[in-house]
Amino acid sequence: MVMIIEKIKSDIVAHLSYFLSSGSNAIVIDPQRDIQVYIDLAKKKDVNIKYIFETHRNEDYVIGSEELAEISSAEIYHGPWPDFSYGEKVSDGQVFDLEALQIKAIHTPGHTPGCTSYAVIDQETGDEPVLVFTGDALFVNEVGRTDLGGEDKRREWSANLYASIHNKLLTLGDNVIIYPAHGAGSVCGANLAHREISTIGTEKMLNPLLQMSREEFIDYKVKEIHELPPYFKMMEKLNTKGSPPLGFRPNPIPLTYSGFKDKVDEDA
Repeated sequence: MVMIIEKIKSDIVAHLSYFLSSGSNAIVIDPQRDIQVYIDLAKKKDVNIKYIFETHRNEDYVIGSEELAEISSAEIYHGPWPDFSYGEKVSDGQVFDLEALQIKAIHTPGHTPGCTSYAVIDQETGDEPVLVFTGDALFVNEVGRTDLGGEDKRREWSANLYASIHNKLLTLGDNVIIYPAHGAGSVCGANLAHREISTIGTEKMLNPLLQMSREEFIDYKVKEIHELPPYFKMMEKLNTKGSPPLGFRPNPIPLTYSGFKDKVDEDA
């Protein structure tokens, strides 16, 4: 049974989503809003998109889960927080079959209380994970920010993130490949490496935040300063209550500076 994994990058926000197929079925992890790429991949690979897994409520872009589910009849799953208006809540340890693969949900709170990672087991070669989609819990050379719940939650969320990384992700095995939700340039972490995939073992050796003690880690995260763009609040709303479908349309014509200003003046 052939396993195929494709990484899709949204350069503007350095967002990484993934298309994983086995046999005649596929999953999508954290789809971008323009879902055409996943439809094209499913057609090209001659597979059916069975599941859509969200690693967390995203702050920096509008997720395309609802529209992709409508087109593909896929089921949407996400973590237990916040109270989503769409999809289903996945349980910690819940397992999904995908032909020769098993997808195991692992609650990894910290970046948000609802963060969930998804480990992939290739049953043709064994019963241990071979890769894991870590969302915003663990990046290459970084970990997720813990400030989005406000100052009064930073210590709690930082402690939760430390536990999620050390007690859950790092125990999966040094050879397990990690596929995070963002690469370098994202506002979801401070020092993400330009290398966009890694392994658990590599991060244990090289990621500076994984060398810290629990208290050092928590103190560092509590004092950390991140940019908080005002549009995040709208993303929170759209990614919790659902967003209008983007639809299928040609790409808009790029605007010059003056053309953009004219549109702003017209209240676009």
